Amino acid sequence: MYIIVISISSFCETKFDNLRKRLALEAIQANSNQSIVVSPLLVRLSLCKVASIASGYSRTELMTVLGINSTKMLQNCFKGLKDVMDPLKDIDVLLLNKIIVNYTDDINPNFITNSTTEYGVKVDKVGFDYPKMAVAFINRWVEKASYRRMTIYITGVLDQTDLDNKTSIVLISVAYLKVTWEFPFDIRLTKNKQFHHRGGKVSHVPMMSITGLYLYLNDDVNNIQYINMKLASNGLSVMFAVPQTNKGLDKFLSQLSNNQDIIRDVVKRMRFEIINIMIPRFKIKCTIDWNKILQKIGVTQVFNESDSGLNNVLKKDSKLKNITLSKVKQSTFIDIDEMGIFRQTPIKELFYAQYSQRDSILYAIADRPFYFSVTLQADISRPFEVQELFTGVYYGPD
Repeated sequence: MYIIVISISSFCETKFDNLRKRLALEAIQANSNQSIVVSPLLVRLSLCKVASIASGYSRTELMTVLGINSTKMLQNCFKGLKDVMDPLKDIDVLLLNKIIVNYTDDINPNFITNSTTEYGVKVDKVGFDYPKMAVAFINRWVEKASYRRMTIYITGVLDQTDLDNKTSIVLISVAYLKVTWEFPFDIRLTKNKQFHHRGGKVSHVPMMSITGLYLYLNDDVNNIQYINMKLASNGLSVMFAVPQTNKGLDKFLSQLSNNQDIIRDVVKRMRFEIINIMIPRFKIKCTIDWNKILQKIGVTQVFNESDSGLNNVLKKDSKLKNITLSKVKQSTFIDIDEMGIFRQTPIKELFYAQYSQRDSILYAIADRPFYFSVTLQADISRPFEVQELFTGVYYGPD
């Protein structure tokens, strides 16, 4: 039995445990010293869908890792996300989501129906008797779904080796974001500046510059500056964590590994300041194999070839005895440059009037390896509860 889950979608407002806190960090640490961006939120919806049909220990394990303690919570995994996703249409973001099962009568029809409305994941059938043809078909589907706008950056989702005659279930995510700032950078101020690599190497990168009112925190104890910059979609912003030493990112990631709520605590302490921000113009594209990472944080039973707990995907009279999760893979791309739209608001003018009397302006210069996350605040009444849409690290140009 072959099932492919193509997870290219959104996020869940449920409070996740290990999955929410560990997935992105484990991927970053598994690719040490490599610029990387991931979207663990895309993996979550697929796992919610898988958990909905899992049984026995497999279901218990998935529910625990997802931080979901009831069937009702699982069923509400996608509830309310449609409203917060609508504003994302104003920016250049692509989040696709599909589950593909083998074209066979063995599939339980209940697994296919209502997936989009309940879990934000559409289920389709594709024949997998010829794995190479199936790979080509899926890759072409992604190109068509993306209107070919990101094929320049992501030329293929699946490799030819990702499917064979033993493959059972594959989860695949594809995410694309072209950052559009609420207030654009002035391209005339972009200059080639030095970027200090972790190992001491120095490169020259196009460094963008902007001065404005932004949420900011200078952590003197850990020697890290935090800056939050809004994007052109309500509730969407980018958080930068910029260590003040070339190797400071190592320490930050280690601290984050020990306490995954660091960012949440930082957000509570941030205040509006007039800052001159300098960040490099950059693009990151990568492909992540999530198998080992998921197993490390506790998702193991679904990979068991003899007892995965996923047989509810099949009809009761199916001749097939067991199906397993074979591959979880993600292709992600992010593009950050000067592009934005100018939105002048009375509130912003008020803040400028309040802070314009200051004698000095703060500076935040991301000229060394740094951490970043693109977050969405789904509920303005809960400013400290955000969803991470993209998370990554930038180590400088290759």
